[in-house]
Amino acid sequence: MKLAAKWKTQPLEIYTLGKFYVKRGNKIISAHANKSYKLWKLFKYLLTNRDKNILPEVVMDTLWPENNYSDPKKALRTAVYRLRKLLNENSDNVKSSDIIVFSQGCYKWNLDADYWLDTDEFEMLCKQGQDWAAREPEKAIKIYSKAIALYKGDYLPECAYDEWALPIRSYYRHIYLQSALELLRLLHNKQRYDAIIKICETVFAIELFEEDFHIYFIDALLALGKIKEARSHYEYITSLFYRELGVKPSLAMKSIYKRLTAENENVKTDLFSIQYQLTEQYVLDRAFFCEPDVFSEFYQLERRRLERSGGSVFLALLTVAAINHKAPNINKATDILLHFILSSLRKGDVVTKWNDTQFLLLLSALNFEQGEKILHRICSDFKQQQPDVVLYATLQPMTPLSPYAETCARHEP
Repeated sequence: MKLAAKWKTQPLEIYTLGKFYVKRGNKIISAHANKSYKLWKLFKYLLTNRDKNILPEVVMDTLWPENNYSDPKKALRTAVYRLRKLLNENSDNVKSSDIIVFSQGCYKWNLDADYWLDTDEFEMLCKQGQDWAAREPEKAIKIYSKAIALYKGDYLPECAYDEWALPIRSYYRHIYLQSALELLRLLHNKQRYDAIIKICETVFAIELFEEDFHIYFIDALLALGKIKEARSHYEYITSLFYRELGVKPSLAMKSIYKRLTAENENVKTDLFSIQYQLTEQYVLDRAFFCEPDVFSEFYQLERRRLERSGGSVFLALLTVAAINHKAPNINKATDILLHFILSSLRKGDVVTKWNDTQFLLLLSALNFEQGEKILHRICSDFKQQQPDVVLYATLQPMTPLSPYAETCARHEP
């Protein structure tokens, strides 16, 4: 009898984040959930909508629309009865039947029943962490850490394709990511870089495509002097973002990259070893193709050289356009053009794709006639491959010119 009395004091524990299971004390009630799949689906649905009164017809149409019940109310009443019996199995606790109540023609989750729910605890801790963040950061860090530990994964992951679970799943994921970011901010202010790395690794197991966490992660690695690990992670995640999402590094990521290039594990005084490293990373057998911002830096560097030592450097612009307003595959045409550009230029020349239809070329150590010959060769080769596309080529020296400079040439082959 004492055991029965103790059993009555144990609330129903419900876990939904990352993995669903229901337990009371040491007994997992949902251990054989597959055998009672429909009953547990009903349980999850009512739990998810625990702040609502739901008509029997709505429940049946949402959960089992493919079944044509002659009497849906009776079918649901039977299912609720079986579910209550399942929750009370091998228990003298009659209060479990109160978790699901029927009132005014609707079924509803009883918020006053004796139960513990991980999402309620998670949401409460996140709110407390937010409240304490400004006043007592140390206390907020402890609270946020407990909240993050509770979030084992998405809400009811086995219901990934059920539309009724999508909004609440997104809601909890949003709270998790925002709380994790706030925790990282607090840890960063305290310079607890080891803790930041552990939190980020936990987040990566759940959500890999949130850039802010990778920035915190790389920053922490750099702060701890782990330059190789930081560079490796940067290269991995930027290539992953581009491959999976088609996204190039953001300004924040580029800022991290500048820090990476400025950091060294050892201060090297041997100039030969530095040159070897530079040569090893950038072995060029054709013109150098780069992003527009890098091209701009090369342009500024060449201008400084000209001011000091003279010489000749030319800037060329190649523009792809449709004939008679036709709409060929411009992306394919620019890819072909890039191939001809790189195969026609020398190792010391620099190329960038300025926008969707234009390329800029930086040509050094040649005269105007030689530059024209290069552009003419590119235009001729391109015209043979793409007869339905016109290519405009413009060439001018880098020195300041008036808008009507006679040295500017245009080709329309």
